[in-house]
Amino acid sequence: MALKPITVTQLNHYISRVLTTDPLLGNLTVTGEISNLKYHSSGHLYFSISDENSKINCFFPAQYARGLHYELGDGLAVIIHGYLNVYKKGGTYTLFVRSIEIAGEGNLAMAFQMLKEKLDAEGLFDPAHKKPIPRFPRRIGIVTSNTGAAVRDIIKIIESRTSLTDMIVFPVLVQGSEAAADIAATIDMINRDFDDIDTLIVGRGGGSMEDLWAFNEEIVARAVYRSRIPVISAVGHEIDFTIADFVADRRAETPTAAAEMAVPDIRELMQRAESWQNSLMADLKKKVSYADLRAEKMFAEMRHVLQGRVNAYRHELESCRLLLDENHPYRVLRKGYAVLEDAAGRNLASISDLRDGQSYRLKLKDGSATFRVTELAVTKEERNDDI
Repeated sequence: MALKPITVTQLNHYISRVLTTDPLLGNLTVTGEISNLKYHSSGHLYFSISDENSKINCFFPAQYARGLHYELGDGLAVIIHGYLNVYKKGGTYTLFVRSIEIAGEGNLAMAFQMLKEKLDAEGLFDPAHKKPIPRFPRRIGIVTSNTGAAVRDIIKIIESRTSLTDMIVFPVLVQGSEAAADIAATIDMINRDFDDIDTLIVGRGGGSMEDLWAFNEEIVARAVYRSRIPVISAVGHEIDFTIADFVADRRAETPTAAAEMAVPDIRELMQRAESWQNSLMADLKKKVSYADLRAEKMFAEMRHVLQGRVNAYRHELESCRLLLDENHPYRVLRKGYAVLEDAAGRNLASISDLRDGQSYRLKLKDGSATFRVTELAVTKEERNDDI
């Protein structure tokens, strides 16, 4: 008995029902290499995965693709979790993707480089965007696991260097599929709710590339970039570099180094201050000693100049004294001359000043005599103006 004909649509619906009810095809884990990757404006991703001999088309719905924290690209080896279904209009079967993992460290390195180049091109690593780390923070936020060695090392180092800084530990997942979202959300929360935190230390202890991968995811990089609080990235060991290191304001080689970078060593500062004080005092003593020598020399020069001037004035005064002494009237009297004064004490220099009947006083070297003119006989001599 012949079966009743069915339409193409009915056939594709039947195949879809068979595929989606099959326990194996409904929960697949497939590994392969991505090719023909396309990002749709709706947020869906379309691509193929292939191996050496075959390939299959894949559809990554937007609601799942939005949870992807790293960049996909052609040539990237991945592990896909999903189920097989039929694209009914085209009659082709497609692997519907629920989640994607990057396969192997080599491919993690490729994903790392792809995201690094993308974020660098957007300017997330630009030194001009980086904020200075406060020299004397009042409070530090520590974003890490609260059970690992990293948080203990950070707290121990900070407490050994200063007692002036408070710390708040914000526990987060640092490994696993949920770690990146947890770290990013915590950084955003601290920036939103804590106004008194001066510095953030974000990191964890060492591990493999897979262990550290949360700090290579784009969601963490963008949270670090938009943080208004300066961020020190402290992930793994000295040889470990993550995307968060490039975005952070400072990168520390280890969590211990981050703690040393975040706060000053008060004992070292006190030693420096004492050294500066001693150096300053020594320099000041040198300057004072030099100033004393200069002042002493200057005073000696001033004394010499002033002494010279005083001696010159003394010589000039002595010359004036001698001149005055030489021309003193009494010195003239000692030479045999006399001084004639009228009754009022005025010196008389001319014979015409004499009056008959007037009294006069005659001064000689050993005394004076008063007389009255009773008879005046005038004899005029020729005048000599040179006398």
